[in-house]
This record gives sequence, structure tokens and C-alpha cells, in this order.
Amino acid sequence: MGIMLVAGAISFGVSCSDDENNNVDVVESEKLDLGDGSKENFEIGSDMTLKYPNTYNLKGFVYVPSGVTLTIEPGVIIKGEKSTQGTLIVERGGKIMAQGTKERPIVFTSAQAPGSRKPGDWGGLILLGKAPNNMGEQTIEGGVRSNHGGTDPNDNSGVLSYVRVEFAGIEYSTDNEINGITFGSVGSGTKVDHLQVSCSGDDSFEWFGGTVNAKYLVAYHGWDDDFDTDNGFSGKIQFALGMRDPQTGDKSASNGFESDNNANGSATAPYTGAVFASVSLFGPVASPDSYTDRAGVNGSTVDARFQAALHLRRNTQLSLFNSVITAFPVGIIIENDKGSTTQQWATEGKLEIANCYLAGMVKNFQHAQYWRDNSVFNPDDDGAFVDTYFTRSAGGNRIAAMADLKFGDPTSPSVAAALPGAGSPLASGADWSSAKLSSGFDRVDYIGAFGPGETAADNWTSGWCNFDPQNTVY
Repeated sequence: MGIMLVAGAISFGVSCSDDENNNVDVVESEKLDLGDGSKENFEIGSDMTLKYPNTYNLKGFVYVPSGVTLTIEPGVIIKGEKSTQGTLIVERGGKIMAQGTKERPIVFTSAQAPGSRKPGDWGGLILLGKAPNNMGEQTIEGGVRSNHGGTDPNDNSGVLSYVRVEFAGIEYSTDNEINGITFGSVGSGTKVDHLQVSCSGDDSFEWFGGTVNAKYLVAYHGWDDDFDTDNGFSGKIQFALGMRDPQTGDKSASNGFESDNNANGSATAPYTGAVFASVSLFGPVASPDSYTDRAGVNGSTVDARFQAALHLRRNTQLSLFNSVITAFPVGIIIENDKGSTTQQWATEGKLEIANCYLAGMVKNFQHAQYWRDNSVFNPDDDGAFVDTYFTRSAGGNRIAAMADLKFGDPTSPSVAAALPGAGSPLASGADWSSAKLSSGFDRVDYIGAFGPGETAADNWTSGWCNFDPQNTVY
């Protein structure tokens, strides 16, 4: 089936001041339907451009098949239809050219009215490529028709730059979800930078294999994991921010990072060996003393389904450098589940956490998923291995009090809460000596996603991010 574009009534954009909720000028535009509401074989039949200042209603599953390029102009708004679970799928050999700008980002958001939007209002954005993974050719999760995987690590699926994705993410069944943005075997020829996923009904970002690199990612108030890596993903990610809403955790245990080699935990190459650097991760726990765990202790409003800042398991070899991770029920889990040797990889340096700060956790370390048996913190799990590993002298890691890191206003629902203030120890001390950091990273002095002295008006989120998507009029 070919593409359907149906013109609707003439409408006008919204006049906003030049701030983080900006991005729409007062210009005449049209409302057009993209898709027919079906989930079967609706394809964009030939190269196509979504034009600014039009708004597009994404209806059902819309596929960009092999040989076709979908171009989206800066400032275009695409609204996912709730009733048909609107989803955009870029298949192997297809391309998306979504190059927004700081002043005019491309926005995928809910079609629901301001004040009534919810996580999972629509499907999400899925990119699929021909790069390697450790499970061979496979069908992507979420009920779509499309496969991913191949032998070309340099495969090019196009461009995602200065793009926001809001209120996406649908769980069709356990372990069968569409995330805010899903990357399936996407290759390193793809350009990915300046992406914000807000209020996702599942993971904000998930990678299933592939080699794609990325910079400047924001995971804001998602339900499940901020950054989920599987199936041999081996890309390099720098400058990433995760911020959680304390009242919205996912039933499957919400983590900052969740990383597996694959679902079976098998020792299969290529390993999940993604390298993250310059990350600032903020969990939901305002104060460890006020945290409510699964037993309902203390009367806090933190959702009891939150788990760990880093849950590393099933033979992953993920690495994290020069980052600050804070305010989760558990700081770090390195788990030998399903017969895996994840802890051995850490001992051997294949999995590496180095030059990172850990602060504000209810419990710093665990060996295993802490509520697997519907318990609270297992008193027999003292996290001794993870403790010894994290605090090893060669690692350069530090445990600190939140107050000592001098972050901004913790009650602010914006990036201001994540910026280190004057006198913060995060202002210097980054170490780039690891061979895993030899290329593909900007060698900044500071630790975390933001440098010293940056304000809400001049850091890399300014102008294109939106920290109040619920109330924005599109």
C-alpha cells in the first residue's frame, strides 16, 4: 500500500517565547494524515519529505521500506494517534533524514490534548539496520513485521538530530514492547545526536545489537529503563542525561541502565560492549531516609518498582566512564544470573566502571535483582563483590554525599536540577586513559554530562529540549 497524506483544516502554530518550550513559530500550516490506521503493510512508496510548518497525524504502523528515504524538515510536528498506536518504522535499507535544529527541533508527540497526555499514547520511533548482533537476523519487538541484523557494521539508516519523542512506548506483552526510540542493529554510518525521549511507556532508549554511536541524549521521566542495551550493542555514547519521575516506575523494575548480552545470557559474540561516558543519571529517591520500599516503609511517594541505577547482568560487557549516578534504591547490581559470568567480565576489565561518582542511594551495591522474590533488600546479599569492584584503587571511583556534589534545585522539573554548581568536585578529574576511550569521545575535564559554570540557558539541552511536554500546545 502506498502513502496517504490527507489535508485537513487550516491551523496556526503557537507563539511561544524563546525558551525551552519554544520551537513553534506563528505560521500557516496544514494538518495531514500519515498512514491509514492499519498495522499490516502500510508503506511509504517512494522518497518523501514532511514539510514545515505542517503537522502530521501518525496513524497506525507506517513503514519506510528498503530503498525509500523519508526526509523530515526542521520544525515539523508528528502526532501519534492513540487509537491506532501510531508508530514509524524505518526498515533495513530504508532511511530517515530527520535533521532538526536547536531553534526548530523535530517533535514526535502525543495527539492527545495538553493535560491529558500519558506514557504509551502512541507507539514510537523504530530504526532497523544491517549491522551485526549476537542473535542473527531477528524480528524487532513490538508487533511490527520488520527484521533487523546483518554483516555491515557501517550501515547507514540516515540521520536523527535535534529530535524529541514524547509520550510514546507501548508494552504489547512481557518483553515485547515498543520503546520511545528503538535501534535494531543500526550501523555506525547513521548520525544520531541531540535526542530527547520524554514520558515513555517503556524504555526511553533501547539498542538491540548494532554499532551506532550517539551524543547528547536525554531520557526524561520514562517508565522503565533510561538506557537499555542488548544483543551485542557496541556503540559509543557520550553526554547523556537521565531524570526520573518518582511516582512512575515500571512493573518490570525500572533502572537507569539495564544491560544484557542477550535474553538468554549466553556467552555469544559480538558481546554487548557499549561504552558510555559523561553521563549524569538522577533517580527518584530524594532522600534515602524517606524511601518507601516494597514493604511500604516510611510513607514516601517514590514508586516501589524502581530498582537500580546500573543493572548489569547476563554476560554484558558494557562500560561506563567519567559519570555521576545518583538517587536510586540500589546503586549498582552486577549479576551472574542465568549462568552468566558478568562478575568475571568485571574482574577481567571487559566490563568496566571507572572514574565515576555514586551518591544518594538507599543501598549502594547488590549482587542480584533486589526484589526478584517479592522481597525488599535481601539481607544475605551484602553486595560485597560489587563493593570491592567499584572501590578498587585502579578504578578511581568515588562514593559521595549528594550535598557534596552541589547540584542545582532538586525540586526543579528541568535541567537546572542536574547542573553542578560552584565548588562541585565534578568540575574536574575526568580520566580518558582507558583504551576503550581512545576514539569517538570529546575529552572534557568534567565528570558527568555538564561542565562547571553552565546554566539552564547555555548548556547543550538549551533551546531544543522540553521539560514540560504535558502542557505544551502543539
